[in-house]
Amino acid sequence: MQYTLDLPARSVIGAEARKAAGEEARRLNWSRVLLVSDPYMEQEGRVEEIRQLLQKADLAVSVYAGVTAEPDTEMVKEALDQYHKDKCDGVVALGGGSPMDTAKTIAVMATNEGPVQKFMALNAVEKPGVGVIAIPTTAGTGSETTVAVVIADKRSKVKMSGRDRSFVPAAALVDYKLTMTMPPALTAAVGVDALTHAIEAYVSRLAHESTDPYALSAIKLIWNSIRAACRDGSNEEARKNMMVGSFQAGIAFSNASVALVHGMSEPLGACFHVPHGLSNAMLLPAVTKFSITAAPARYAHIARVMGLSEPGQTDDQCCRMLVEQLFQLNRDLKLQTPAQFGIDKKEYDSMIEKMAADTLASGCTAHNPIVPTLEQTMQIYQEIYE
Repeated sequence: MQYTLDLPARSVIGAEARKAAGEEARRLNWSRVLLVSDPYMEQEGRVEEIRQLLQKADLAVSVYAGVTAEPDTEMVKEALDQYHKDKCDGVVALGGGSPMDTAKTIAVMATNEGPVQKFMALNAVEKPGVGVIAIPTTAGTGSETTVAVVIADKRSKVKMSGRDRSFVPAAALVDYKLTMTMPPALTAAVGVDALTHAIEAYVSRLAHESTDPYALSAIKLIWNSIRAACRDGSNEEARKNMMVGSFQAGIAFSNASVALVHGMSEPLGACFHVPHGLSNAMLLPAVTKFSITAAPARYAHIARVMGLSEPGQTDDQCCRMLVEQLFQLNRDLKLQTPAQFGIDKKEYDSMIEKMAADTLASGCTAHNPIVPTLEQTMQIYQEIYE
């Protein structure tokens, strides 16, 4: 078996890693950068902090802070127009997965002709992008390490996904200090998002010996720290473990692929504007329950790594405990179901067949231990509503 391992060319990990932003931009020979972020980071003063760090390194900085929780084609176009107008030659992303995916898409489109849709496919980028310095502020998406981007198309209500080596950031500055003020609800949702990345990477049909260690390490770090990080946001050890776990999970799934949870999560987000981390959390226990019989040894090993099993327990016992504890985690962290999120039941039911069809059209579903039918996918959507 032959495989590739795509990683950022350089990663700086640990407290105050963000302060390397100017140095990394100069290393990439940039002179004018577009700083892509969101309104919250701007309000919190983080955008200004990074802008000043870049300016101290003698770089001109143009700020686009208009990325919302679900980035779409219009935001990409606005930011790309600003990139060209201000004659930028590099992109810095500050935020969660939304600003990072937006920035990664801009960096590729700066050197390639065509609309956003052209690049939302597998290996659809012809020329290398200008590069991105990714500074994550949530311990969840792992976008700072990945070959993937997700951009919504408002007209079709479809979340489009692009996968290409050119989307991997040129540098990742992984600073857990940036997560210390995340509220518990966001910490929980993005944390389960990262856990989903790691679990799906480990059970993916494309998993291999170089992704397994990253996935298992991420699972252990996240599982042992997520409740503590939600309970006390100032717990530095828990915050650090969550950030490193998210980073490792990003490496794992970027190189081994995600699976059915993500295939179902994207339509749920596109149709009902459920944030990506929360939609993954809604689906992870039910999809694990559905998939577990096709890879019992792998799922059982996950349970053992999490510390859920007793010595001598069988794979079947470990698998049952894993499913139970994933459901319990959602309850403990007060993660909402679609009903609790406020989605109308009739509207939800009317969209189930479309969401299921969109799921099966996604590339990642084929990598699940069990590849579901349309009817099975619809049944899982029905099960998670309440």
